[in-house]
Amino acid sequence: MTKPLLFAALLLVLPAAQAQDWNDADPTELAQAAAHEAYTARLAGTLAKNGDARELALAALLRGLAARPPQDLATGGAAPSRAAPRDPEAEAWLRSAAARAGDDVIANQLLVAAAGADPSLRREAARRWQAADSGNLVPMLHAGLPVESLLVQARSATRADARMYEGVRWIMSVYGRSPPTAAEQSALTGGEAFHADEAAAVSAMGLWAAAAMPGYAALVDACGANMLRAVPARRDDCRHAANLLADRSGSIADEQAGLAMLRALASTPAERADVDARQRRMDWRMLQWGRAAQQQPRDGAAQFARLLADPSIRTEQQLVEHVLQEAGVSPEPPAGWTPPRR
Repeated sequence: MTKPLLFAALLLVLPAAQAQDWNDADPTELAQAAAHEAYTARLAGTLAKNGDARELALAALLRGLAARPPQDLATGGAAPSRAAPRDPEAEAWLRSAAARAGDDVIANQLLVAAAGADPSLRREAARRWQAADSGNLVPMLHAGLPVESLLVQARSATRADARMYEGVRWIMSVYGRSPPTAAEQSALTGGEAFHADEAAAVSAMGLWAAAAMPGYAALVDACGANMLRAVPARRDDCRHAANLLADRSGSIADEQAGLAMLRALASTPAERADVDARQRRMDWRMLQWGRAAQQQPRDGAAQFARLLADPSIRTEQQLVEHVLQEAGVSPEPPAGWTPPRR
């Protein structure tokens, strides 16, 4: 990541900074960490004072992520490896947010992400989200249900929509309303130019990836080949959930989880070939997206911010298609192409 985008990963910088040996850090790194800490603390306090459900939940989320060990930030929202110290003020923010969230999907998504060690708060927020978003599998994935109950409830689902870009766009607007000070901007970028829209877009996306992605492991394991042999009666329920994730989802991670389940469910050469072709297509698009970004200044942050600001782009898959189109790259892999890892 280039230095102008260091602020763009602000939710990832501080825990990593806390873990490294600052005896080896240069003055620029120390200034970046200090500026990040100051900005995050100030932003959380401002949000909490404003006092609506979304802002209170985001304030608690910012505070909680800063306290998590760096290895937990790679788990995509999974339970932390060890409990963070209690933060009574952030806990009060969460309680107040939960009391005010009602049927606000974004507020409840943020509460799910910020709940930390409070499973009852997470379950209740997921329940409110599900009630306000009938037919959506994703809030069920956040509800902490036993796998059998999850598969039964999923029978009524008609889509798997994390509503990712809705949440990310609102978080972007928060960063836009409360940017770092000029001094913080200079420190965060190592003295290089600060691009506010880019920083807001990539920071919001980094926050979402670090905290708000659903966990798929239990569902994927429950629908793995070994479990399907042991419990063949769940095959139809697994296939339904897999098809929703693979075909009717809004994020690449959802689609990947669905394809993994469909691979385990495949029972004929034709089904296996279909899953392989879909995975190959996804691998091609992800590789080309990365290459297109690397060929642009600041790893394509300006393009990402511009596309994310387009309300007609609802899903990550649509955004990838736009990136490839602008790069003049076919969304379909050429004949005979295989991913580099294979």
